[in-house]
Amino acid sequence: MLQLLAATSVQKTFGLILAPLLIIAFVIYFVVNMRKARPELGNEVELAPNRKPYYDDEALEGPRLDRFLTAALVLLGVIAIGLPLYWLAEPGRQAGQIERFEEIFASRGQAEFEANCVSCHAKGGVGGVAAYVLNDKDGNFVANVSWRAPALNNVLLRFDRDEVQYVLDHGRAFSPMQPWSTVGGGSKNEQQIQNIIDYLQSITITPDEAQAQATDGVVKRLVVERGAKIDSANPQGASETADAYTQRIGQLKTDDEAKVKAAFEDSDTLGDALITLREAPDAVGAQLKLGELMFNNTAASGSYSCARCHTPGWSYDGPEKTGIGAFGPSLIGVAHKFQDATQFQEFIAEGCEIGVVYGVVAPNGAQTQCKSGQMPAFGQMYSPEQIAAVVAYVTSLNGTQQWDPTPGAEEGTQ
Repeated sequence: MLQLLAATSVQKTFGLILAPLLIIAFVIYFVVNMRKARPELGNEVELAPNRKPYYDDEALEGPRLDRFLTAALVLLGVIAIGLPLYWLAEPGRQAGQIERFEEIFASRGQAEFEANCVSCHAKGGVGGVAAYVLNDKDGNFVANVSWRAPALNNVLLRFDRDEVQYVLDHGRAFSPMQPWSTVGGGSKNEQQIQNIIDYLQSITITPDEAQAQATDGVVKRLVVERGAKIDSANPQGASETADAYTQRIGQLKTDDEAKVKAAFEDSDTLGDALITLREAPDAVGAQLKLGELMFNNTAASGSYSCARCHTPGWSYDGPEKTGIGAFGPSLIGVAHKFQDATQFQEFIAEGCEIGVVYGVVAPNGAQTQCKSGQMPAFGQMYSPEQIAAVVAYVTSLNGTQQWDPTPGAEEGTQ
């Protein structure tokens, strides 16, 4: 970006210098010619060119000719240098203008975001909490809940711009996310929606930062689980005052988090770290444990979690049976839709596009079609190891820890 701005600045400076020089040259030329003009002397015959004495050959081919040739050479040099400089700087100028327009659009989108989205997704789109009223299927009040509003500074790592626009246009059914554009009944026009997406693009974190957040969510969950185990083994805690108890658990988790992070740093893989922490007895158990932690990952307000869409109630801390389907389809028995674990992993990494067929062809010739296009692509947010662990865990929901592409009892369609 600095190079583009520098190129634009050089071209602008060159133009500001060249323009006044050309104007000055023209003024000098005009003044000199006016001074050389002869006043009217008499009739037209006396001023006719064929009657007017002119320079002799020596004067014409001497200093006068040299002056004109020198002026022509200087002008040729200006053209020879100026045009290539302009040509070289033009791509930078155009790119700089594109960058400038993107900044303008992003700033407009930021104003829209802060006016309409911050209350749920927090400043900077880091994820927050939204108040939501739960109703039953008949529209009767059930409860007031606090709904995890996912982080949006990573949304363009899992969706493309068209998919994000679809959500802004139509909202999310059975969630606090309402339609914002006039397409779905909201108040924002297409330009405002695009500007919001421009802003989200400007604050998007890198894939490395996203994977670090996802891993950090696993670590923190382990800290909570280990802290709870240690606390349950200490019956003295029940007799302590609430303040002392909270302080002791806080210190316990802080100490334990350091141990957990140390175990992760000393291990080559997350699975090795889980085994080191004795959360799983073997490599298979460690992979399933990692898959469970990733599936229920609360980092960035649940934006890395599968349960947010596939487990009812998870978004407001009232989870029902894991993976039975909510906004997304049921995952019970979903393994048979894929030829093998590798194909399943690729699906999670790449997501799906609306109307596109994925997975294997059923014995009756039927194929699974992506109906909503809202299955995220986690390939930039999860490491390959994490994706493999999620696949292993989802497959285990069908009652087996091994890959078993056998149709399950319950399934849904995305």
